[in-house]
Amino acid sequence: MSGILLLCLGLQDPIQQQIDDSLRQFEAAREIDQALTLLSTQLMNLGAQATNPIARRLADDLRDGMASAAAPAFIDALVGRPDALGPLQEAFRGATTSAAGRIVLAEALLQLEDAMSWRAGLLLIAADGKTSLTDRLHAVKVLIEAGDPGVPRILRSLVNSLPDLAELPQRDVVDFLVALDTPLARELLVSIASNDRLSDAVRSSAVRHPSVGATPEDPEDQVFEDRPRRVDRPPARSIVKKRETGEGTFFTIPTILAGGVTAVLLVLLGVEVLRKG
Repeated sequence: MSGILLLCLGLQDPIQQQIDDSLRQFEAAREIDQALTLLSTQLMNLGAQATNPIARRLADDLRDGMASAAAPAFIDALVGRPDALGPLQEAFRGATTSAAGRIVLAEALLQLEDAMSWRAGLLLIAADGKTSLTDRLHAVKVLIEAGDPGVPRILRSLVNSLPDLAELPQRDVVDFLVALDTPLARELLVSIASNDRLSDAVRSSAVRHPSVGATPEDPEDQVFEDRPRRVDRPPARSIVKKRETGEGTFFTIPTILAGGVTAVLLVLLGVEVLRKG
């Protein structure tokens, strides 16, 4: 039995050893971006036989909700490998996996083209009032990235519950909606700004000011009905002056006419002189 176990370990050791060596090299590097690219290349070069070990390491890394700096390289190495989904899905369903861990595992699965296996679990987290607000907002963010149709209902419910929260969490929700900057988010910000059950400070923070690039016709620029719409008047057209030509000579119609009259007078004067002569 011990001989078979040692044989199995011997077959697994080379891959595990190469992963360990690559990680040590990454952790010792000073230039993180370059080291991350190198780590991704090294892990991908290990081939399909490394899929399961890499996926299990990634699952263990994400289970507590705190991804390591090497996590993006692990995900890169697993892209296009369906066999990698199993360990991550198993970790997501694990009874000991925290809500934060499930959320980052869902993010990883989404990047690996699994947009469904975790969806119901994240919807429960996002809608659970007993879950920390940070985790709920993070779950909503992942669901938005996946295009889940249940997001509007969750966000509306969250905004309706704001009066029951302390002011700091209320501001967190406002900041989330401001950063989201979608039509629904802007609509919810308007409702927050007009909710007299909230403090003036929170209501003021929900007022969306016109963005620099917004056009005057954008209805979202007018948050309140009694607030005048910002009108950007076009700049006055500058007077275009004709430039002088030649040696500073500038011929206008009056000067041309004056010159013509003078020439006619000179001709008549010359004829008169010749006639008298």
